[in-house]
Amino acid sequence: MDTILDFSRIEYLLNPEVLSNKTVTIVGLGSGGAPVCDHLTMNGVGRWHLFDPDTLDDVNLVKHPRRRADLGKPKVDVQRSWILDRNPKAMVCSYPEDVVSSSDFTESVGQSDLVLCCVDNNPVREFINDVCVRQGVSCVTASVFRTGVGGEVYGYKPKETGCYRCLQLYADKTNMNMPDEMIAMTSEEERHIYGLGEKEYRASGLSIDIQFISLIQARMALSVLLLGIANFPLLKSNWVIFGNRPKHGLFRSHFQCEQKILRPQTECICVQGLQGMTLPPA
Repeated sequence: MDTILDFSRIEYLLNPEVLSNKTVTIVGLGSGGAPVCDHLTMNGVGRWHLFDPDTLDDVNLVKHPRRRADLGKPKVDVQRSWILDRNPKAMVCSYPEDVVSSSDFTESVGQSDLVLCCVDNNPVREFINDVCVRQGVSCVTASVFRTGVGGEVYGYKPKETGCYRCLQLYADKTNMNMPDEMIAMTSEEERHIYGLGEKEYRASGLSIDIQFISLIQARMALSVLLLGIANFPLLKSNWVIFGNRPKHGLFRSHFQCEQKILRPQTECICVQGLQGMTLPPA
């Protein structure tokens, strides 16, 4: 079997040879992160660091693109097998670890051209952002709103755009937060949260809803990785808010999209520095 991934039908659109030498660290390989990794692998990204402490469970099958035969396996190992099947020449390191307690994460970020944050926990997003700020590494963060009504993708480029904390500061100042509280709680959420005491339970969206956001994240990642490649059109924005379907107070119609460019906020850590913050050693 030929072990070379044939890019001949897409190389007029981008430069897979450039991407083959790019290193990407991705955190979270669930129903959002796995498709992002899939598409970037198919477009040529050849070096990966995979972080996720979870295993693939049967409840994931309605959203996650992997197989029933993969159930019970660490998601990082499942994704590593997929990458190497698609591109046997890829270099993949997998870490079935929580990045907050991982001794490998900071080193992986330092070796990377880009970090992809695909987790559904805001404190972990902030932690990943702070490590990227300290290391001076670009990061693209995606989040899907409860019930899959929409989501947002945000890109940080050191010294050029604001970091993830800048986004939070700006959203607070301009009342542009997309709080989950604006979306009515489902009966299933009420049962888990108030009946079973599972305070972190969140209603998910359809695989379609999730992957719309994943595709935007993958496109923004390509804009970061292919900066300076003349034949590839880059995104002009670093903040994309996308509505999958109408929702009163949030989105007027299906596929509503808003794009912005957000510069560093003067009161943020990426401008003021990281003094006083507890982070892994550089």
